[in-house]
Amino acid sequence: MNTSAHPFVRHPASALAFDALLAIWNEAYRGYFVPFQFDEAMLRRHIALGSVDLDRSCVWYDGDTPMAVALAGVRGTRAWLGGWGIAPDWRGKRHSLPLVRDFMQVQVAAGAREIQLEALEQNWALRTYAQAGFVDTRRLLVLEGALTCTPVAGRTLSFDAALQALAALQALAAMPRASACWQRDLQALRAQPDLMPVGVGPDEAPTGVALTRVDGDWLRVIDLACTPQATSALLATLAAAAGGRRLRVVNEPEGALADALCAASLEVANAQREMCWRVR
Repeated sequence: MNTSAHPFVRHPASALAFDALLAIWNEAYRGYFVPFQFDEAMLRRHIALGSVDLDRSCVWYDGDTPMAVALAGVRGTRAWLGGWGIAPDWRGKRHSLPLVRDFMQVQVAAGAREIQLEALEQNWALRTYAQAGFVDTRRLLVLEGALTCTPVAGRTLSFDAALQALAALQALAAMPRASACWQRDLQALRAQPDLMPVGVGPDEAPTGVALTRVDGDWLRVIDLACTPQATSALLATLAAAAGGRRLRVVNEPEGALADALCAASLEVANAQREMCWRVR
């Protein structure tokens, strides 16, 4: 692949002490469109859930000063741009495209055949990704709000049973796990055994399931799936699980389920473009 020269020195993120990596992450995301400042625990969790390989992640230096960072998730021959940013003093100087291409070259040299990413729709970097050859695959929604449906307690599922049900339901909907966004990939879900599954339908073959986590005043829905006939029942179960909390559903693809959540009073708080680049 063609790359453009840039004036910076690249080191793997693994060469940095963790506090230094945290510092350049937060500097690179200073002034971002949504709050994205991490503490140590948050960054460690992001690295674990995203299958981030610090040896393939990049930190660029201008002299002795770190000025940009890009984290690389790795699953087989797939890679993921799990956070990329330039510190404010270096923004707006046409460094973005050369650095993205440099990151891509690192991943291809390490065996990647495709690279995925998500970016907020208001992010100026979307133009850079398109110039680098990334192609839109779909729109992913961030939905927030309080469900207005009547709460109905659902079934309690084991974590493994919930994962099996998700895979089965998504296969029925022609959405196999292979098409899940990076954060909903099976490997990401298995790294979160603290999730609370809820379901509807028969124990042996649930017709709807959601993986949730209580986070203060929010019930975060990490992944969910159902048959069309079970949509109302699953939403009622989520309302019961919320216990008066607001829901936040991240990375929900546009479609019937997202429409049903919006019809139940959730609103689109943000939207991302999922993009992919593949070796030709």
